[in-house]
Amino acid sequence: MLSVQGHVSQPKVRRRSRSLPNLPQYYYHTNVCEMFRFIEARYADVCQDVHHDFLSAFWSLPVNAQCLYVRFAGRKGRVFKSGQLNYPEIANIPAALRALETSGFISGVTSDDYADYVTALTKPEVIAKLAGAPINSFKRSWKKDALIEAVFVHVPFQNAIIPPQMIVQRHTNILQYLSFLYFGKIEDNFQPFTLRDLGLVRTPDFKADYEARFEDSVQAEAAYFYALGLHRFKNGTDEETAQLIDRLEAWPEPACEISAAGQDKLLQKLGGLCERLGDMDTALALYARSDAPNCNEREIRLRYKRGDKEWARARLEDLIDNPGSDDAHNFAVDFYARKFNKKRTSEVTDILRSSEVIKLDEAFKASPERAAQKFYQAQGVEAYRTENALWKTLFGLLFWDILFCPDTAKVHSSFERLPADLKTGTFYAANKAAIEDRLLGLSEAGRVHVQILKTVSRHHGTPNGVFRWSGRIIDTLRPFLKAVPSGALVQILRAMCEDYKNMKDGFPDLMLIDDGVRFIEVKAQGDVIRRNQLTRIKQLRAAGFPADIARIDWTVDPNQIYVVVDVETTGGRKPIHRVTEIGAVKMQGGKVIDKFQTLLHPERAIPPNITRLTGISNDMVSGAPIFAEVADEFEAFLEGAIFAAHNVNFDYGFISAEFSRIGRRFKMPKICTCSGMRKHYPGHKSYSLKNLCRDFEIDLKTHHRALCDAEAAAELLVLMNERRAA
Repeated sequence: MLSVQGHVSQPKVRRRSRSLPNLPQYYYHTNVCEMFRFIEARYADVCQDVHHDFLSAFWSLPVNAQCLYVRFAGRKGRVFKSGQLNYPEIANIPAALRALETSGFISGVTSDDYADYVTALTKPEVIAKLAGAPINSFKRSWKKDALIEAVFVHVPFQNAIIPPQMIVQRHTNILQYLSFLYFGKIEDNFQPFTLRDLGLVRTPDFKADYEARFEDSVQAEAAYFYALGLHRFKNGTDEETAQLIDRLEAWPEPACEISAAGQDKLLQKLGGLCERLGDMDTALALYARSDAPNCNEREIRLRYKRGDKEWARARLEDLIDNPGSDDAHNFAVDFYARKFNKKRTSEVTDILRSSEVIKLDEAFKASPERAAQKFYQAQGVEAYRTENALWKTLFGLLFWDILFCPDTAKVHSSFERLPADLKTGTFYAANKAAIEDRLLGLSEAGRVHVQILKTVSRHHGTPNGVFRWSGRIIDTLRPFLKAVPSGALVQILRAMCEDYKNMKDGFPDLMLIDDGVRFIEVKAQGDVIRRNQLTRIKQLRAAGFPADIARIDWTVDPNQIYVVVDVETTGGRKPIHRVTEIGAVKMQGGKVIDKFQTLLHPERAIPPNITRLTGISNDMVSGAPIFAEVADEFEAFLEGAIFAAHNVNFDYGFISAEFSRIGRRFKMPKICTCSGMRKHYPGHKSYSLKNLCRDFEIDLKTHHRALCDAEAAAELLVLMNERRAA
């Protein structure tokens, strides 16, 4: 038995909750005024008369009325009860309400507002409406939505008694449009400002002067139409979605890249919905209006399935000759080969069939990429979890001064993290000479790494929309740049410059460095290869990188190491209670190869009932180490193992909480002997550790002492693994 003795005392590390700043009293008013002034300065030619009239009327309001209207705009819904308005910082709310009503910013409830009014009622208020209505029967237990529907049927607007204190916010559509001009997306409130002011969201500071998002009202209104359509598809009603489809012919023509992308995405979403509903005619009509890869693919597949094979052949040939993207070209070549050249399997199937199969213990199912990384590392190969982060970080750091140069970066507001050139695909054309000069320098890995480190030292932590700052990924760049062929690197990075929107994701999960660099996409059973993942593998191969798929075959590895853990605690609640004892048994091949045991000072009193249960008293732990003093040794004991326990989430949760208290992350694959025994040995009345030990004649001399319980659970693990292996 290993006991933990002679630990060097370490300082306690306590995590402090982050204190948020106190916002100024009228912060919300300041923020909206900032937005309105920005719109007047940048979008004067984009706004119509109705928008200018709205802004003029707002500025004419008394300040307290402006504040109250902004408060309305930040709330959910359009209908409010004036008697329930409680904003202590706003002086004379009744006078502010009168000013807003006089200027048309609020009004009473009209027939057009009736649905919003009823929806804003509480459930008891809805029931009260029905109680006085000519309705045969309804049940108070009905869900609120059903009660509201009953109100619409049995209490029409003309028969409704609406209290005079109910008020409706007006001009919500105008306000939403102005907000869209500023943020570039539909916002239901002004929360981004608040998150910025609280320091919860950092905004970039590489640009001080911002450009308008749109050149004229035609561009802006088309983009707004498609942004609103996508917003309603996600958050609106079925009726709103149906209206979008019914009015397809009246949709505005895209007038810029933003509206074109919005239209493509909306057509794809609506087409997919129609397919799921079985309305293939409408789905085809929607897909036919877009040249986006996904819409092209769905239209070709549907029409081929219907028997329009010659049409499909001609469309595929056109895509092969004139593809809009690599994804579109790959699909067209593959589908054409299978349907018209009598190729029996798809390109995806071919790659899967030729891919490597690695056998991993099924306990790793929750983290297949991490398990595959450990598998390769065990073979002596440097293996890194990289996926998209490696390429996006390298791209961002290498081209930082071009991407985020105050003089050239095209940004539309302080909330924009990603330069517009990357969104629209014009980054390479606008900066070709500078980009090519930078790519030429990639032949010297050491010089490039020094340049990247200088960028990190100058700009570390600066918010940007290209990558997240990660020390792990930045450290990975050095071995990557040292091992990678410069020509291969140039080809991929140039493609990212030319088409960042479509090149920013889909990269393989792992990077391996042995004799060179190769990339591995990890696929567990049931996983599919997405179109962009297939494209990225082909691009990497074309550039000179070995890139493959590793398929995981889940099994029971007879050589897998397990550490069976049991903890005793001061109680059952992690935020309050602490660990008093750890017992752990290391197993391999069904045999015990090591043990770990220690009492711990829980830094709080042990309740008497816990002492009666476990036998662990306050006197016993008074001289014991605290968890911080044993954390390194226990973590080393767990290294490379699967964490096992009886009711594993209890023990794992307490160990994870102890690591969290000292500022360290704890994550391991885990397996439960309780659920495993229940699955593989059904029919027992109880699956508690005590009763299973009785049923299987396992020694449990000192139940509720950590090492004894861990040893007993280890014997259950052996039984369980015998059945798992079979």
